[in-house]
Amino acid sequence: MASPIAHSVSGYLLSKFIPQGLAKYYPSRWWSWENFYPVFVAIFADFDFLPQLITGERFHRGITHTFVFAIVFSFIVSWLISYYRKSSFKQLFLLTLVIYSSHLVLDFFTETTGSGLQLLSPFTDTYFKSAIPIFPSVHHSRGLFDPSHFVFIIWESCYSILLLSGLWLWKNYRSRKFSE
Repeated sequence: MASPIAHSVSGYLLSKFIPQGLAKYYPSRWWSWENFYPVFVAIFADFDFLPQLITGERFHRGITHTFVFAIVFSFIVSWLISYYRKSSFKQLFLLTLVIYSSHLVLDFFTETTGSGLQLLSPFTDTYFKSAIPIFPSVHHSRGLFDPSHFVFIIWESCYSILLLSGLWLWKNYRSRKFSE
């Protein structure tokens, strides 16, 4: 699976393409909802380790890694936020769904020795994984400080730098285009 590095950067990047109608509900500070919300949504699927810590049962890449859960999660969170912040439910739902789904897409393209993801559960028990992995896998069983982790850290750092550089170039291009 991709690590929180790639998930966070992808969620943040996707949020920068939000509909303009939502932008007025975002505070402008770096620690604001504008920056925290997409990162939280992008990594939420991996919070399935919490029940695993409590029960000892394996939950990772289970229900939270399905499109059904992505839709239900996006609906509930978007409804709550739009109700309390008086924002557009539809726009927030679409943003949340896209960001949450980015997690599933990144995990789909991760090199794995396992069976993959049950993206369409509960409708089918079929596992899906890419024949061409883009991200190296994380070996949790080797411990937190295993030297093999440098491979995915370097890979995902390069991925993140490329995405953020692309966003920076795109914003500079747009600002120059509109200032002329």
